[in-house]
Parts: sequence; structure tokens; C-alpha cells
Amino acid sequence: MPPDERRAALIAATEPLLEQYGREVSTRQIAEAANVAEGTIFRAFPTKEALIDAVLNDVFDVQHTCDELAEIDLRGDVEERLVTAVGVLQARLQRVFALFHSMRLSPPIKQDPSSFRARQRTDNEQLNSAIAALLEPDRDRLRFNPVEAANAVRTVTFALTHPIIGEDRFTEPERIVNLVLHGILTAPTPGGREC
Repeated sequence: MPPDERRAALIAATEPLLEQYGREVSTRQIAEAANVAEGTIFRAFPTKEALIDAVLNDVFDVQHTCDELAEIDLRGDVEERLVTAVGVLQARLQRVFALFHSMRLSPPIKQDPSSFRARQRTDNEQLNSAIAALLEPDRDRLRFNPVEAANAVRTVTFALTHPIIGEDRFTEPERIVNLVLHGILTAPTPGGREC
């Protein structure tokens, strides 16, 4: 197997083990999960910590999510597009939350607070742009510009998916999209003003 594929396979095999055991996962457990000899790990990564860092980098990298969002068919109805997008965002968030919990991570991870916030801002902008591209075909129907609307979708998805903030009955992508698109009222109030 080529080195890049071997590294990717080890990262994929290690992620669920980190969710279960945190940093206490052994190289033997990783080797068994990846179906390789223990020495293979150290030909791909200099240390177990380097492999763990590679897993964390992979999970926190928003590019994978942006790529998945870019694959959503723009010909579908806006609601269908957003339901798919929310599912993609939730999959990423669930991976991140699982590792934060199991590894007892707290931002910033090996970074000073200002660089962590700068990365977070950049990541959010990337995600907002990817979601905004999905909203662009319906720009004339939006009350906000696509980037602002995308930020609302991303923020509400985060809040309702978060294991502490959210509530199970509101985590389905359809319910999140319905809330973002239609709000909490059944119909506009007669003579009511718009925000």
C-alpha cells in the first residue's frame, strides 16, 4: 500500500479508538484495528502522538466538509439541499464532539487562544461560503444575503447538534432546516413587522 494510503488507513482506524479510549489507546489496539503489524504504525508515523495529532488534524479540517457540501446537487429544492447540508455538518460536528469528550480536549489545542480563534473564524468563513453556494440559486427568495443565511444555518445546526445545548427531538436535519427557513411562528402576524 502506498505511504499516503497507509497513513489514511491508520488515521481512519485510530479515530474510533480515540473516541473510546482517548490518548490511552495502545499501538497494539491501533495495529489490530488497522489489521497491520505494530511496526507498520511507526513506519508511517514517528510516534503514537504524531498519529493522534494526525487524527485530530483530519477531524478538525473543514476542507473535507466543504468538499462534501460542494457535491450537493444545486438543481434540488432549497429545502432538500439544506437538509443534505445539515446532515453533512452534523456528521462533522459529531466527530468533533466525540473527540473533545473522549480526549478531554478544551480549546485551544496546543495553540494560543488568539491563533485558535483566528483558525475558528477562518474555518467558519469557509463553511459559510460552502453553504452560501448552496443557497445562491435561491438568492432572490432570501431575507438575508447567502453568506448571512449560511451563517444562520451553520450556527443553528451547531447549537441543536451540540450534546449539551441541543435536544434530541430537534436534531433531525429536517427540523433544523424547517426552523431556519420558517422560524417558530405558524404564520406571519397580521401587521407584524419584519426584523
